[in-house]
Amino acid sequence: MKTRSAAKAEAEAAAEAASRSTCAAASKVAVTPSPSKKKRKAHHLGSRTASSSSRSITFDSENNLRDEMRNLVLSRVIDLDNAPIVHSERDIDFDTSTFGGWCLIDGLVHCATASNGILLPLIKEHGPPPIYLDYIRKNKRNLSSEDDCSTSDYEGSSSDDDESMSELNSINGCRSFRSLCQIVSGQHLDGSTAKIVWGRLLKVVDAKEEDVSNLTPGRILSIVEDGDTEEVLRAFAGLSDAKCDSLTAIATSFRDGVLCDEFLLGDATDAEISSRLLSIKGLGPWVVDMFLLFQSHRADVFPIDDPAFRHGTSHLWGVYGKAEDW
Repeated sequence: MKTRSAAKAEAEAAAEAASRSTCAAASKVAVTPSPSKKKRKAHHLGSRTASSSSRSITFDSENNLRDEMRNLVLSRVIDLDNAPIVHSERDIDFDTSTFGGWCLIDGLVHCATASNGILLPLIKEHGPPPIYLDYIRKNKRNLSSEDDCSTSDYEGSSSDDDESMSELNSINGCRSFRSLCQIVSGQHLDGSTAKIVWGRLLKVVDAKEEDVSNLTPGRILSIVEDGDTEEVLRAFAGLSDAKCDSLTAIATSFRDGVLCDEFLLGDATDAEISSRLLSIKGLGPWVVDMFLLFQSHRADVFPIDDPAFRHGTSHLWGVYGKAEDW
């Protein structure tokens, strides 16, 4: 008989797998074309019922499904008790684009209709991935154009954009450094254990979840230079030798300018970011995929090396075997 803690752990694992599958699928939606190009719809739903799968789902219309996804995002972002009645996306007074520039509503519609709607029940049950909702909540602002999915706001051409990037980078411009530290510290661990280790790592530099500003390359390197790696990072934080080496290499790379927010969170291509990160000791394809997916919100990321993603994918689509065979 399963204990309550075991059942809770299984539920959390299922939710995490569903979130990563939805994140990866949502990130594949094409970025809205620039105004200079002719816009066209990438997905034509219509009224149809997929008959090729036992899990086929009937779609009413594109507008109805989009309304449902829009309201799903709205319900997670704003206070429903004080929310105005929303009749269309023009009534939404904040941008629904992700940090990567693609529209979350577009992404959810894309996921909800892919593979005969196999992800739609998961989307309805778990909602949009929290990483995108958190970004939208923190960056709500009035739209400056009629299209809530415009990518022009992310081109960094105005003072407002500069202020937004400054807030995102937080104190010391170490947003990407902290993200990499969190990814590395949680590698090969289940969600709850990874959270504990991350909390301990923050504690050793006098930081906390609400304020991670003390976690900087300098603080990590000072621990190493003082000879406290074994006592502080290994024993207290619970990091393996390999992870300690990786954090040291990451901190050194930021100190020396090999890595920086301007490059990792700027206009560099996925391939350029991947190449730079893979040159750092201890960073492999999984770390790169997690960074591009969860931190940069990049499009077209397929984290095949992630166990939770593989588990969720094999369960939903019935795909089994080694990852390299997929």
